[in-house]
Amino acid sequence: MAYSEDLRQRVLHYVDTGGSKTQAAQLFQVGLRTIHVWQSQGSQHQRGKPGLRGSRKFDRNELAKMVQKQPDLLLKEMAARLGVSINTVHHALKCMGISRKKNAAVRPSLRAPTLR
Repeated sequence: MAYSEDLRQRVLHYVDTGGSKTQAAQLFQVGLRTIHVWQSQGSQHQRGKPGLRGSRKFDRNELAKMVQKQPDLLLKEMAARLGVSINTVHHALKCMGISRKKNAAVRPSLRAPTLR
């Protein structure tokens, strides 16, 4: 559960004006560890925006371009080029609605053997 910015400011003001952290934790009903974290963040702390976040490690547009240019790349090869794990690439492709179907015409080694 996230605490309000107002509560954070009141707790930090209480501690800064001479109150103990233990007393502040009991008075404002927050965890002692929370107060330590708030103090370590400093007064310039900015909260993150709620909601979905984009990829932090790689650009999904880059992955989509890679799939368009070279559709036969293995997940392992894509992951190595992007510098992420195979699971990350798999999850990103799944979220993007991109799936790969094996196609014997693309890879001759996958074709069924012909009988003579």
